[in-house]
Formats: sequence, C-alpha cells, structure tokens
Amino acid sequence: MKSLIQQLLIFLHSKQKSQFDYFTARNIFKNSSNILVLIPEQKELLKEISFVIRVLQNFPKQISFLIESSLFKELNFEPSENFILYSKKDKNFIDLPTRNLIDRLQQRDFDLVIDFNLDASNFHYWITKNLNAKFKFGLYRKNSTLFNNLVMKVNNIENVRSIYENFLFLLKL
Repeated sequence: MKSLIQQLLIFLHSKQKSQFDYFTARNIFKNSSNILVLIPEQKELLKEISFVIRVLQNFPKQISFLIESSLFKELNFEPSENFILYSKKDKNFIDLPTRNLIDRLQQRDFDLVIDFNLDASNFHYWITKNLNAKFKFGLYRKNSTLFNNLVMKVNNIENVRSIYENFLFLLKL
C-alpha cells in the first residue's frame, strides 16, 4: 500500500514539475556555498559512505550530511553540526519525510543537494523536491530526473567505490 501511494505522489509530481535550468557539472561544487549531501541508508555501503564523507569533509565549504541516526552511530564519526540525523520518527506512515524534517532542512537554505543513493529512494526524492536548491545532483535512477536537474548515469554497478569516485570527479573534487 505504501509503495502504491508513493508511486501516485511521484506521478502527480511529474505532472506539475516545472522546467529546470540546464547547466553543466563544471564548477558546480566550486560555485556552491551551502551543500546538503544525502547519504544512502544501506548498511552494506558503510565503507563507501565513510569514504565519501571523509573526502567531502576535507573541503572548506559548508557541507551538511543527512544521515540516518543508526547508520551514523556505526560510522563512528564525531557528532557535529555538519551531520543532520534523522530516525523513523522523521518519516510518515508512507516512509516519506515529515513536514518537521522538511522545515528543518528548508531553514538551512541549501544551494546544492547531492544524492549518493544508488537505488531509488522516495524519502530522499521528496527531500530534494521540497528544497529550493538551485542545483540538485544525483545518480540516474528510476524517477531521479523528476527531482534532480543533473544526473550521472552508470551503466554497470560492479564497484560502488569507483562509482562514488567518478561521481566526486564529476563535481571536480
């Protein structure tokens, strides 16, 4: 039932989606000052997620990581204002973000959202949809072009680390 409701919401969003401005990935990271990184919830990606976070933490930009709280505990990072944690209470009955979580994120006024999910995530799609960031960047997945204005298509997922390295390279890191 949840999936059916989510699919209906995505369909309705696709009908009202406004046109995005087109741009290239060149200098997207350099020209952004307040960045939100959406971290996948899959625990089997711990090593790769840790790699991505460590790379991005080395940049003198305001970068925030939206991460599920139990996953954050397993990663053993020091708590800081750069980590925005969420839990099951931040999801509604159809596993979409609550209005409270969306409001908290909107207050931060992000100008770039980077989605590192390898699989479709309606939770993360809905967060991206509700933020007014100029740039929304993610991997190509089912429905991702409805929410992101720049996507990187990967033909074959053999090595997740290399996908993330290429993704970061595309951002010119």
